[in-house]
Amino acid sequence: MAKQGTSYITCEHLLKLREDDLEHIVVDIRDNADFDTGHIAGSLHVPHRELTVNIANLLPVKDKKVVVVVGPTQEGEIGAVSEALDGLGYKNVEFLSGGFDRWCEIAPMEIEPELAEKTPEEMGFVGEELSHIDPEEGDNEPLL
Repeated sequence: MAKQGTSYITCEHLLKLREDDLEHIVVDIRDNADFDTGHIAGSLHVPHRELTVNIANLLPVKDKKVVVVVGPTQEGEIGAVSEALDGLGYKNVEFLSGGFDRWCEIAPMEIEPELAEKTPEEMGFVGEELSHIDPEEGDNEPLL
């Protein structure tokens, strides 16, 4: 349960902050797998279990607006996270209401540059130019 006085920010408000380029830091405390699956572009990833140990090194300026993103299973820990950040000197902290799931509903899709590589077809190659490529040929090694 969130402590009394825990502050929240709507996804719409955060989107406006980003559009207006107002200074804020988004700190995503979800676990590695959730963060790797998708996150707010430019967010600082500090898994919850590492938060109190690493946040001061990663975010030394404590007076900036900090928006914390939690996962659905972390909703019950917001109060403890808020108190921990307050105890470390972060006074301008807000939690993203609805978390990353809500963000995905309203925010424009942001794709990391390395994931935005185009396929040969998207680059304009057609027909005969691709006929020499044999999809069965290769080293049969997994892509991952």
